[in-house]
Amino acid sequence: MTEDNAPPDTHAPGETPAVDAAQHQRDFIKARGRRNVMIALSLVAFMVLIFSITAIRLTQNVSARQDAMAAEEEAVTGDEATSEE
Repeated sequence: MTEDNAPPDTHAPGETPAVDAAQHQRDFIKARGRRNVMIALSLVAFMVLIFSITAIRLTQNVSARQDAMAAEEEAVTGDEATSEE
């Protein structure tokens, strides 16, 4: 075969394929680390969101229950006041 059929040289001048592969490996590890950090931050944000929604809903339910108990107590007190008259 002739040199015209040889695959093109894909690395930079002065770099050997081993150096290119090592750099590729380092870039891959850095990218994987960034992905892992983003996944971790996403999970933390999701947990904070779920916790916040739960806390808000519990606060609303406690408030509604206190209002209902106060209304019930007022109704009972109102019934006693009308029965005494």
